[in-house]
Amino acid sequence: MKATHQPPTTGDTTPADLLRGAALYIERHGWNQGAFFQLPTRHRLAPACAMGALRIAATGTTDSIILDDVFTQVLAAQAILANHLEPDYDHTTDLEADLNFEVISDWNDDGDRTAAEVVTALRDAADTWDRLHPTGGENA
Repeated sequence: MKATHQPPTTGDTTPADLLRGAALYIERHGWNQGAFFQLPTRHRLAPACAMGALRIAATGTTDSIILDDVFTQVLAAQAILANHLEPDYDHTTDLEADLNFEVISDWNDDGDRTAAEVVTALRDAADTWDRLHPTGGENA
């Protein structure tokens, strides 16, 4: 996925698609801790944390403005990742968006975390979503 690619915001985009897109972005452009993105350079796109990479996967950009329908997709992907990281707690309700943000951010920013672990977790969370929604399920 190119950073300028605008993925579809309706139709077949699932949380698993965003999670895999985020993993691919981190593999290609780098991983970050402490902020959604590092500043991009002239020859390189911005490395991103797990949360930032999900936003890029959804929007194709590091812009801070996200349309409501896309934001809903990002929140759904965050809930799936938070569930993967904390399987004993149900993170899939809209009321838990702040908690999901905290769970993912704290995990991403752990001093012992590696980019490979982040990529693996994103892909594993996507695989879990696919197993639970074998016919594609809802977009968000």
